[in-house]
Amino acid sequence: YRSANGDVYEGEWKAGEKEGHGVVRWADGDVESGFYKQGADVGEGVKWMADGRRAARLRDGKPVEEISLEEARQTAERLGLPLPSPLPGAA
Repeated sequence: YRSANGDVYEGEWKAGEKEGHGVVRWADGDVESGFYKQGADVGEGVKWMADGRRAARLRDGKPVEEISLEEARQTAERLGLPLPSPLPGAA
């Protein structure tokens, strides 16, 4: 799904809303992998910043702490979240 502002969602969908696992590629270049219920972020997720050098742990879609890129990858794997490819900053 691509929104009018350029954000792209790839993932599970139900009744016209994000539902389950998915990846959002924000128009600004950030990429988020998380869980969604009725279109809203729920639980733990991971966000990679557009610069390709920083990542954050998310709780209900809000950043709670900055983490290393490796920790972001490990967190996504531990949670069974899709690992976005390519990640921001990847050549």
